[in-house]
Amino acid sequence: MKLDGPKVEPLSGNTKSIVVFFHGYGANGNDLISLSNAWQDILPNTKFYSPDAPFKCDFGVDSYQWFDLIERNEEEIKRGLLKIKPVVNQYLDEIILENEISESNMCIVGFSQGTIMALYHLTKRQKPCAGLIGYSGMLFNDQEFEKTIQCKFPILLYHGKNDPVISYQSSIEAKENLCKFGFEVECIIQNNLEHGIDINGLSQGKRFLEKVLNV
Repeated sequence: MKLDGPKVEPLSGNTKSIVVFFHGYGANGNDLISLSNAWQDILPNTKFYSPDAPFKCDFGVDSYQWFDLIERNEEEIKRGLLKIKPVVNQYLDEIILENEISESNMCIVGFSQGTIMALYHLTKRQKPCAGLIGYSGMLFNDQEFEKTIQCKFPILLYHGKNDPVISYQSSIEAKENLCKFGFEVECIIQNNLEHGIDINGLSQGKRFLEKVLNV
């Protein structure tokens, strides 16, 4: 099982850093790759990747999921996260090697289920990435989470206050727990935003990427 999806080459033609998008439940890599258009001007040496999740959803031809959400209970989510772990790690290892960069020159951007998956697995890698942006997500803070943290990096959480899918309180709780575990976390709750990314979310993401990728 290998991940694949759309890519956007660096404007300069010279890759010095990478940004990897992890889409939400029922979407695909095309859902987030267009965000690169909003960030390329300050990241001319950055290559963008947006892989499709490996598992099909029951609805839609091009609908994918990182893990199943039929029952939406803790055991089901944990099983799904453990199942996807080697696939995601192999993908990240391969693109780091392919581009001849270090882990510290890679930033992760997740949305919804992609945020849940990214927060859970990036904290368990041997080396820290440059940073992680989590839009409209939550932290799967099971009993083993703190004990299995291997690395720490800056995190930006951004969530709509009117989100009907995942409550904005989830990002507030994620910040509280991650800060308790020693992470540097910024959390922005946006008024009048539901389950999505608005213009301010793009601007805040751009500011964060500019800082952590040392542009």
